[in-house]
Amino acid sequence: MKGSILVIDDEQPMLEACNETLAHYGYDVSICAAAAEGLDRARDRAFDVILLDLKMPGMDGLTALNHLQQIDPEARKVMITAHPTISTAVDAVRAGAFDYLPKPFSPDQLLITVERAMAQKRLEEENQRLRQALGSDIEVDGIVTQSTSMLAVINLIKRLADSEPSVVIEGETGTGKELVARALHQTSMRAEGPFLPIDCGALPDQLLESELFGYERGAFTGAQTRRVGLFEAAHGGTVFLDEISNLGIDLQAKLLRALQERSVRRLGSQQAIDVDFRVICAVNENLEEAMKEGRFRQDLFFRLNVVTISLPPLRERDADVPLLADLFLARLNEAGPRVVKGFADSARQALGAYPWPGNVRELSNAVESAFSLCRGEVIEIDDLPPRLRDPNGASKIDPAASLEQARDQFERDYVKRLLERYAGNVTRAATAADIHRSTFQRILQKHAILAEEFRQVSQ
Repeated sequence: MKGSILVIDDEQPMLEACNETLAHYGYDVSICAAAAEGLDRARDRAFDVILLDLKMPGMDGLTALNHLQQIDPEARKVMITAHPTISTAVDAVRAGAFDYLPKPFSPDQLLITVERAMAQKRLEEENQRLRQALGSDIEVDGIVTQSTSMLAVINLIKRLADSEPSVVIEGETGTGKELVARALHQTSMRAEGPFLPIDCGALPDQLLESELFGYERGAFTGAQTRRVGLFEAAHGGTVFLDEISNLGIDLQAKLLRALQERSVRRLGSQQAIDVDFRVICAVNENLEEAMKEGRFRQDLFFRLNVVTISLPPLRERDADVPLLADLFLARLNEAGPRVVKGFADSARQALGAYPWPGNVRELSNAVESAFSLCRGEVIEIDDLPPRLRDPNGASKIDPAASLEQARDQFERDYVKRLLERYAGNVTRAATAADIHRSTFQRILQKHAILAEEFRQVSQ
């Protein structure tokens, strides 16, 4: 059965029609011709969805709804009414109804309403299941959320605590990939060991190789002393390789050999040094596509990609925006000496309406900026960065565009404005966007934007 439905209505034809339609589509249906009978049935067993008529002899629907809220608060209640008005809907929702269905309604309208109620109930059940699996604490090493997708990530982190597979964390820039990597480390058996992160996109391969593997004195010009590499220093702990897709093919081969042999050789040395470290990687692009294009080794991909964790962008977890904004504000207040009590309603609405192309990192920076500019007890909309409160920015988005198209349009306009502000200087624009220069370059390539054109305009 798809779910259990209780229908309470004093009209027998209505009961029979609901029963026939819902039973035909796989629902377990119970029908009652009076409110009192329906309450008794609800006491006997739990239902997923309860449909009840507003006008019934004896006990009316709103009174019955109040009783049902006490008997079975988890069931989704839908009011049926032949006289739908705004006040009726408001009263029903205030009393705890999920929705209301105006008479007469078609079988399709009935099914759509019931399926929406079922979907919402299943979503809350999934959240509850995850919370029970995680315990009362929904925070793991700084990850705070109330979205189902991120609760699932936390659940996966805890499930991996007793094992040490290599993990690839996928997600857009700013979604918190390093935070998840740290959580994986802190919940693992290597928690007492070091956690050493490195951004593979921030250094050229030659410098990156010496950082990872170390070098002996005299290995190259300027190597005046011996240097222990990251892999060697991470013995007993975890190495976090951020933006691993930026590694050159030759360096990928050396990384694969180190992982297979569990040993490294410093540059300028023939001696193999045994190492014991776990590798966690992060990417903001599809590694399988990079493999097909010949930019990433297939054997290294399968070595690293034992478990994949995909992080949703902030625009897909909009319920977390006020939660995270309050968290960032609390941290700023703790640093003192100023205290800002919260956000004005207009500021909260602006935070919720913004698409956050820079994800959690951009939200954190926006709150910090607003905190710095705020001179009152609460953050007002005028304290927020201009891009969050510019009504013209949103109006430029085509309302007929898909969410992905709208995001691409916003991203394109955003980087163009940055290039205009910094006269085509990619490094300064990337710094202002709080992303790495290589990531900013990929965004320019994606939208076929030439930084040189903005330099010419500025001259």
